Amino acid sequence: MDPATMMMLAQAAASIGGGLMGGGKDKISKLSNYDPNQKKFFNQFMQQLMGMGGQGGGFGQAIGLLQDYLNPESNVYKNFEKPYLQEFEQQTVPQLAERFAGMGGGMGAGGLASSGFGQALGAAGANLQTNLAAMKSQLQRQSINDLLGQYMGMAQMGLGAQPFSYMRQQGSPNPLGAGLQAFGGSDFSGYFK
Repeated sequence: MDPATMMMLAQAAASIGGGLMGGGKDKISKLSNYDPNQKKFFNQFMQQLMGMGGQGGGFGQAIGLLQDYLNPESNVYKNFEKPYLQEFEQQTVPQLAERFAGMGGGMGAGGLASSGFGQALGAAGANLQTNLAAMKSQLQRQSINDLLGQYMGMAQMGLGAQPFSYMRQQGSPNPLGAGLQAFGGSDFSGYFK
């Protein structure tokens, strides 16, 4: 028998022997990098990322508040304005009234009926409204930046997470197959002369 035929027979026998004698192929396994608590946290985190809120307790409420700041008609602005309006009514208006009441030329309330008092009160009210509008605008811009920052930070963390990895498990060796492969790979040309 010539060496080439002998080698082909040995390789065929090795491959048949590998199947018959239990030689296994390499396997790829998916392994979790997280313990059960970490996995639960990661799953909740990803749900929050997808919904920007969800079941996050304080986080969901904080995101909701930031979203409320984006709506100029929301109750958050009414609550925000209350102390400024109270200060205006309880301090600014009485101070203006006191100043103009003294200008009445001994008649008491005469200065309050003057156009100067109306103009001063109107200017103070307009100033208050301008300041409130500027503060609202600033809150809206800051809320947008905060929301985007939260989303981008969470997205980076979510995309950079490695919840699992792959491990290659080498197949079990097959003694018969290994022997036949060794036999098939040897140069026996010197024995068949």
